[in-house]
Amino acid sequence: DCVAQADDLESELEAARAVWADIAVRARTVHCPEHFVQPWRVNVVGSTVARLHLDVSGCCPKIGEAVTAVIKADPRVGGPR
Repeated sequence: DCVAQADDLESELEAARAVWADIAVRARTVHCPEHFVQPWRVNVVGSTVARLHLDVSGCCPKIGEAVTAVIKADPRVGGPR
């Protein structure tokens, strides 16, 4: 029973990572509204489903705000439920 639970958690984490990886691909195409450049780095980080998020580096905080808008627009993680 414990093995089955561990397998379920692992597959849930893999599925969630796949969603976040898809969002990361879209986030890499966002441009800073002030400097008109894309993020320097966008990585999926986190060890549990609840802790998964994007680590974003870019020219200024506004690129993070633009990526946050992409995340909030995705109904799988941040949009209306």
